[in-house]
Amino acid sequence: MLRDDFIGSWQLIDYVTLLEDGTRIEPLGASPYGIGTYTDAGWMSAHLMRHDRRPLGSPRPALDRLPSDLLAETAAGYIGYAGKFTVDSESRRVIHHVEAAFIPDWVGTDMIREYQFAGGILALRPPAAGGASSVLRWRRAS
Repeated sequence: MLRDDFIGSWQLIDYVTLLEDGTRIEPLGASPYGIGTYTDAGWMSAHLMRHDRRPLGSPRPALDRLPSDLLAETAAGYIGYAGKFTVDSESRRVIHHVEAAFIPDWVGTDMIREYQFAGGILALRPPAAGGASSVLRWRRAS
């Protein structure tokens, strides 16, 4: 696949993790929402969230005044990062070079994803961790 195959915006279909014992987990719930974008200039951005997140009561809440359990619940239901990207077509990997992220520890790291295009669907697989393997499936945004 070529780098150009990624260019555009993508909508998340699902995000599933399989544990070693066969247990299926949906880290962002049964109907997650996400938008991923790859630009011709080499930038990418990914924003994923639980669809059922509880409202905070204001479009501009004072985060330092929210109950800690509500703030933790809100944070646990969101993933977001952006930066440059490169494609290694030989190994079928896309590498997201993280420059901004909700998780501060991700800044300056590379998020490596195996990719597969099939039937208009882009499947991204992060490296397996602790016996768990994940797949995020995306379709082109209309």
